[in-house]
Amino acid sequence: MRSWIIALCIAAQLGVLAFMVYGRESVISKGYPIQIVTAPIDPRDPFRGDFVRLSYPLNQISHAPVRWQPADYSPAHGDKVYAIMKQVTDQLYDVDYYTNIAPDTDEIFMRGRLVKPHSVRGATSGRIKFGIEQLFVQQDDGTAIENRQGVRGGMQNAMHVNVALGGSGTAVLTGYEWSSLAIGLELTEAFQLTTDAELTDSESVSVENPNLDTDTDTDTDTDTDTDTDIETDTDTDTDTDTDTDTDTDTEFTPPIRLTIQNVSEKPVTLNNPGDNCGFRLEPANRTSSLFSEPEGTCKAWSTSPVILQPQEVLSLDVNLALPRWHMTHTDQGEAITADIRTFTNSGESFRLVYRPGTERDIKNTELNNQVSNSVDTNDTTNTTNTTNTTNTTNTTDAASTAIWQGVLRSQAFTGGGRVD
Repeated sequence: MRSWIIALCIAAQLGVLAFMVYGRESVISKGYPIQIVTAPIDPRDPFRGDFVRLSYPLNQISHAPVRWQPADYSPAHGDKVYAIMKQVTDQLYDVDYYTNIAPDTDEIFMRGRLVKPHSVRGATSGRIKFGIEQLFVQQDDGTAIENRQGVRGGMQNAMHVNVALGGSGTAVLTGYEWSSLAIGLELTEAFQLTTDAELTDSESVSVENPNLDTDTDTDTDTDTDTDTDIETDTDTDTDTDTDTDTDTDTEFTPPIRLTIQNVSEKPVTLNNPGDNCGFRLEPANRTSSLFSEPEGTCKAWSTSPVILQPQEVLSLDVNLALPRWHMTHTDQGEAITADIRTFTNSGESFRLVYRPGTERDIKNTELNNQVSNSVDTNDTTNTTNTTNTTNTTNTTDAASTAIWQGVLRSQAFTGGGRVD
């Protein structure tokens, strides 16, 4: 009798496993394919066996607006939540909004569970688990993935995971690929210096290839010899000293240096109009933040392509003292617009975000036409209308490169200089 019971229990367990496997395979073969961006893996999170722990911006319920029904709905731990997805690029999707009501079947959505939701300034905060937070990989591949995604304070390369969505919102991981661009954030020693002198300084953006050998040393030696010849004249020496002192006095170190590198094997074109309007300063918690971008910031923008060849690096010096980067802080009806470093009592975090032209109705054909008209096949210099922005690489192939349609988010940092 006991053997029959044991056999029945085993059969039931096998049946459950078979049903789970069938359901998973059915979603993979028949589900709707999308691609979503992961957040950098915290290196303190260990790898377990042959899978990697993943995190996504959409795991945070503050990532997008919520539409609870009824309006006085109070979310609880373990409640179902649905992420209604919107298409960002040809492949990438992001959350349009979250809801607690199962959407119509014609919507593209993921179903998850709330984890310890709580209220922050009247808005729901907390995490959502969608069942795609673990990626199974081949043995020993986890370390390579960790190295490529990067660590805090260094270059970070986002992983784009492929997901199949079932009709009920079930999400199944089917693979991954890497973003074409890696991003790094550095808060310099000047971050705590908020003086009026900073307002007179421009921002520098440069593109260079760290692997490209140049004859810079030879040129420098030639310049040095020339200077030595000139030193025979007393007046010239005086002028030279004066110029040197002036350069020292006006030397400026930016509070933030943002670095973007093309880690793909093909050219990548970004759009960065005047005032570096291809990049935005945004609260890390956008749905419940007291901070917002001032009205009118970067509204009158135009296309200005920056082409990164493979391995080339774009360096952007961000001067937070300039009004272009100021944020508006609204609390109890009082709104103050200023440098985020002046709000010393705020513990909020911010990110520098590059957003694709789709949000500003850029058409790839228009950008390509502009690139085509600006490229001189006899000249290898491409200068954008951003102050001191120079691409010193050959751009003769730029005309065939459409604007990159991804989103880049820096590490989060506070006005006090702490990097998350």
